[in-house]
Amino acid sequence: MACSNLTAGFTLDCNDSQGGIEKIFIANGPVQSITESAGVITAITVGGSALVPADFFVFETPRQTSSLTETSTVSQENGTITFDQQLTMVFNKMEADKRNQLLLMAEATNMVVVAKDNNGKYWSIGVERGAYMVSGSAVSGTAYADRNGYEIIVGGMEAKPIFEVTGSIVEA
Repeated sequence: MACSNLTAGFTLDCNDSQGGIEKIFIANGPVQSITESAGVITAITVGGSALVPADFFVFETPRQTSSLTETSTVSQENGTITFDQQLTMVFNKMEADKRNQLLLMAEATNMVVVAKDNNGKYWSIGVERGAYMVSGSAVSGTAYADRNGYEIIVGGMEAKPIFEVTGSIVEA
């Protein structure tokens, strides 16, 4: 099989991008199939049906606290490439309801996770092989102004880079 060849370069863009995650959408999986073209997912099928906004639980995070990182690992020696996707989510205030949902998240192995960034773009995490909770911490804080809450990392180890997702899948 022939290797891929580059088809374009990048030009310097405007300074109009914003960092951070606005909110996260999580549905129960596993994903059976996706409809994708040129790196953009337009449909996600779970349990024989296309997911719609009502299938997703919305997790809002405080401003400037959450992030999405994808790390590519290429091994020339082994002829492999993987894409490790990590979504860090911060939730303020430790309380039983949050604790209970985070326990369910920790037990899940095939979540469907989409993060909306502060540029209004939606990104998939683990959509091909299933997203799962990687780690989490609950911290009371020390000083009165410290965070009392949770930091959760959800991840996916994929064969392809992160997909952009059509927003109508997760938000009406």
